[in-house]
Amino acid sequence: MSKFRKSLLALACTTALVGTASANHINESFDGAWTGPVGTNKGMMVDYIPAANLFFFTFFTYDAEGNQLWLTGSFPTVAGQFDYTGVPVSVVTGGQFAAPGAPVFDQVGTVDLAISCGAIEMAFDAADSGLSDFGLSLAPSLNVDSLTSSQCNMPVSTCPAGTSANGNDCDLPSSISNDLFLPAGKKYIVNGQVSVESGGRLIIAPGVTVQGADDDSVPNFVAVKAGGQIYAEGTAEQPITFTGPRPEVGSWSGLVIAGNSTCNDAAAGQPCTFEAVPEITYGGTQLDDNSGSLRYVRILWAGFAVRQNEELNALTLLGVGNGTKIEYVQTDGGKDDGFEFFGGSVNARYLVCSNMGDDCLDFDQGYSGNIQHALVFQGENTDIGSDSNGIESDNDSSNNDKEPRTRPTIANLTLVGSANGNEGMRLRRGTGGNYYGVVVTGFKDRCLNLDSAGTFALGTATAQGEELSISNSFVGSCTGGQFEDSAGSADPDPLPYLVSAWYNAGTGNRAGDPDLSGFLPNASSPLLTGGATPNDPWFIPTTYVGAFAGPRDNWTQGWTANLPGQ
Repeated sequence: MSKFRKSLLALACTTALVGTASANHINESFDGAWTGPVGTNKGMMVDYIPAANLFFFTFFTYDAEGNQLWLTGSFPTVAGQFDYTGVPVSVVTGGQFAAPGAPVFDQVGTVDLAISCGAIEMAFDAADSGLSDFGLSLAPSLNVDSLTSSQCNMPVSTCPAGTSANGNDCDLPSSISNDLFLPAGKKYIVNGQVSVESGGRLIIAPGVTVQGADDDSVPNFVAVKAGGQIYAEGTAEQPITFTGPRPEVGSWSGLVIAGNSTCNDAAAGQPCTFEAVPEITYGGTQLDDNSGSLRYVRILWAGFAVRQNEELNALTLLGVGNGTKIEYVQTDGGKDDGFEFFGGSVNARYLVCSNMGDDCLDFDQGYSGNIQHALVFQGENTDIGSDSNGIESDNDSSNNDKEPRTRPTIANLTLVGSANGNEGMRLRRGTGGNYYGVVVTGFKDRCLNLDSAGTFALGTATAQGEELSISNSFVGSCTGGQFEDSAGSADPDPLPYLVSAWYNAGTGNRAGDPDLSGFLPNASSPLLTGGATPNDPWFIPTTYVGAFAGPRDNWTQGWTANLPGQ
């Protein structure tokens, strides 16, 4: 074996052991395309054939004249074995489809493979073929769902490398600078600040629970710093849970993810600083920055203060880019906000915020992403009060017109309030935003409020502006009234126009009884028709208003916690 192959295989085996090799098995969840880092132009196609217990793969390289060569190989898998060395690879010629003929296999080298659920490390030894040796670190790509597949998720009985045993549980390290994989079978404890550093990855298997420590003498939270990544991809049957040591509001602090997308509070080219934890900085110009993936994730009982009067949100997103995937994520029972977007361009689908002490969706510092299918169910929380809103969207209090302006694009949103909260939608401080197919009802104060001169300047009494609009939406009944048509302390007095007039100027907007059972529309609900979505390929076209197509379209079922009917 060449020194090149030995050194790469040693690295691959280390990655596999620290990562997923000890916790997964090889099966059809690996089928599809695996790709190398951007710029390598290399990858691998994989097909596991169960009947033959055979792992087949193909990849390409170039000969000395620059011609592309496709190489193939295969080997029978062995239960519990994840490292395979000296696997022959060949160039295949001859043979025809639907005609007699025998293909010719010309061996041109061998590969060593270290296989894990979220990564394949490959070292190609060209031997004497005249090709070049190379190594690749491959990640799942087209048609591969291995990171979220419960088939590739085997529980462990001992703490994985990189963590430390604490009774039956495993303590997380305070700093993660490489890959740390958390397989199922153990609970993982957050003691103090657990930081995923730039270049590090925290990868979490389906069904895993990550829990704040019992000791709350310091705030316990996970912080993914700019340049770091988190891959927490559960399934509907095995969601991943971040929670506190007790089912109590604020029994741990929460999850923070920072990225390198935009933030309008940056000064003189410097990054923004997270006010609650000043050592965490974020923001830049990389709209497509990738901080990883959250899928089928629940974040419960967050909000423990990290310093005086600075509670953490359940999920804080700091300048996170749209290369990040956020789907099927619930925040519940937190003391502060459910989801707070400080700038960034990240997109999200299928969000649930329930029983939250403060705002559910909070936008600030120039957030510009897309959100579709989101539920705000205010519910019950000991911390709900007169400043707890369904949506609170700000641009900047001292400069309402600061650029880039906060301007999310949101479709299919259901907001259901409670008797103890405040407003359904509070749009203020110069915020923009384009809302489609929203239903808002049941809040203690108003359903819809525009606040501050900079916000009113984005529309008129007879026309909604390009930067701030709401269309094909439905306002139900709120205790304080449907619209805030009187001037507040932060508003120009008299108001430039009535909020009700601005809403009625929008295309397809209606008001009345939305006919809901809990948060789902009944079969007779007016929400089943009259919806619309933006002319943007990211959005799934819909014709209904709110997050649900009808009484049986409950996409929250099974993976969420503490919702009515669950």
